[in-house]
Amino acid sequence: IVVRLIFSLSNERPNQAEKGDVLVLTKPLGTQVAVNVHQWMLDDHTFWRETLKNITTNENVRSLFHAATMSMTHLNRTAARLMHRYGAHGCTDVTGFGLMGHAENLVKVQKNSKVAFKIHSLPCLASSVQLSKALNDRFKLFKGLCPETSGGLLVILPPENANDFCEELERLEGCPAWIIGDVVEAESRNVTLHPEPNFIDVDHSSIAAPKRGL
Repeated sequence: IVVRLIFSLSNERPNQAEKGDVLVLTKPLGTQVAVNVHQWMLDDHTFWRETLKNITTNENVRSLFHAATMSMTHLNRTAARLMHRYGAHGCTDVTGFGLMGHAENLVKVQKNSKVAFKIHSLPCLASSVQLSKALNDRFKLFKGLCPETSGGLLVILPPENANDFCEELERLEGCPAWIIGDVVEAESRNVTLHPEPNFIDVDHSSIAAPKRGL
């Protein structure tokens, strides 16, 4: 809702992606992994007893759950306001369809029919990748399809503005953002994930309690 309001107030539309733009993600992935594993630990579920208990600790799972909770309670308001300041060419939130699902929806509405999104990096809450491996990617984290609860924004930005956007967002919110992909020229609008994406381990301590922001 905030994203739509920002674009509406500025008389812009989130469909202006250009070749050379970059894709920025404002929250880490892995909230569903964190929430489910934490609940399995509390319930002493079969997945916990037979698989996960052997590769992690209760303390680590609690830390992961806390980081996920902090991330989910962050509003996207500040990021939405900043993206206008830094000349965003488009944006969507990342929730139930996962990163790739929402990226697919975003690329389909781009005015330029000859652009595609290439995603090369997946920032994930630390330990969520390890736990997903043990679970044979049950939640499709490795495919970029893991549903997120109150996920971040996927923002299309001019490359010269992306780092400044990430830095100011971290200064205001206390949490990092990442450049995760590129807008490239293509025959048709589509999204592809690198066959060996760069998994960025996002330290739990980097997910701060929500601040006032802008």
